[in-house]
Amino acid sequence: MFKLPDYEVVIHIRQNPFGEQLGKEILSETAAYVLDESTEYYGVKDYHWSFSSWNEAVEAANKLKKYIDNPNLLLLRAKANYDASIKSIAFKDIIRAKSKKAY
Repeated sequence: MFKLPDYEVVIHIRQNPFGEQLGKEILSETAAYVLDESTEYYGVKDYHWSFSSWNEAVEAANKLKKYIDNPNLLLLRAKANYDASIKSIAFKDIIRAKSKKAY
């Protein structure tokens, strides 16, 4: 049975030539972390890194904050999957903002 990591950092990147370059930069920046999952769908690629503590996840997400002004980065979030007392931190979330708009 699939189990989410206790703590993770998730990013979504738009898949185009600029987004692919951003993905390479981020993968280089995060080489020391455990890449738990990566999936591509609907023109977006997501990456999930797992961590053994909340502090490690937040520290890793903070290192990636330098990319939030890049328009190809759609989501950067640190989250605790099993501890309801910890609120996830969304450093950038264009996806949720778009989904809340009425069409």
